[in-house]
Amino acid sequence: MKYLKDRPTSHTPLETDYPQTHRPFVNDEAMNMEAKSLKKNQIMWRIIKAGLITLVIVVVVVVAVVVTSNKQKTTKSDADSQNPSSYAVSPYANLTRMSSAVGTLSVENSGRILVVGDVHGCLNELNQLIAQLRLTSEDRLILAGDLTSKGPDSVGVLRRAKEIGALCVRGNHDDKVVRLKTFQLQKGDNAMQPLNVVMPEGNVGDPLKFGNYHRAVASNMTQDDYNYLDSCPMALTLPSFNNSVVVHAGMDPAIQDINSQIPYLVMNMRDINNGIPVVEKKIGDPWANVWNAAQETSAQPMTVFYGHAASRGVQVTKYAVGVDSGCVYGGLLTAIDIKTRVLTQVNCNKYISSDDD
Repeated sequence: MKYLKDRPTSHTPLETDYPQTHRPFVNDEAMNMEAKSLKKNQIMWRIIKAGLITLVIVVVVVVAVVVTSNKQKTTKSDADSQNPSSYAVSPYANLTRMSSAVGTLSVENSGRILVVGDVHGCLNELNQLIAQLRLTSEDRLILAGDLTSKGPDSVGVLRRAKEIGALCVRGNHDDKVVRLKTFQLQKGDNAMQPLNVVMPEGNVGDPLKFGNYHRAVASNMTQDDYNYLDSCPMALTLPSFNNSVVVHAGMDPAIQDINSQIPYLVMNMRDINNGIPVVEKKIGDPWANVWNAAQETSAQPMTVFYGHAASRGVQVTKYAVGVDSGCVYGGLLTAIDIKTRVLTQVNCNKYISSDDD
């Protein structure tokens, strides 16, 4: 009789049941490599996913910042333009708002009336233009502002302009030079410290620190140089020549009386945004376009000759003529005969790269 314990039982062989040399083949190295590869792929996709999310976030943030910045810029321009106190005239500007060329220039003049764009201290180029124009005693030059700053010889330009009897209007850079020089003459150099302190002028549109780079030009001017630059008005009217006026930057079409124009805008404006003049670039429409449209329906249309807009170059339209062709930036120095609108130009050396204002 066989005992139950002797009966054969089913048995699943274990690894230990085999001799070492007869165990089933298991490729541990391949499995490990596959696991590592899978893990690497998972990590790589996680990195890619994180990178894409980061990129999307960066793009969204950049777009939001740009949009917000533009809105703030436009809002600031609108708010400032609507608040005349933001454009107070500096007590050191000593500004003549308007001067008339009546008595100096008339229709009977047989000579040319030539308006010249921004010279910006480029004396050599001014001399070349004068030579090319072959001026006679009956010709008269009118400098459309920014005689000074940026270029190599602002004081030399002032002395040459005075020497030939050139008329002028005040540009935004000339205005800074005049204000700094006036303060210096009234208060002395010792009062212009520390350099990072803003000069006390009230709510002007362009506050100046005592260390502003225009101070170097102001310090180099003699009393005669200062007197000439200070005499340049905000606007020079030429009523005998198609009711023309020369200013530096532009005119607000909504204001009929020249004396009521805001000096800061006349010397700095570029565009019209929703009916409001702005000094920043590319916000709204070029002021000259709006001006032209307004003059078409005016009972007494006025033609404006101006500079300031170097990036737009020479612009000759019916009622607005821009003559700044970027001399100091390596462009041209331009003169236009207001009777015939014939241009005379000379090439300029490049003294500065950026057209900031």
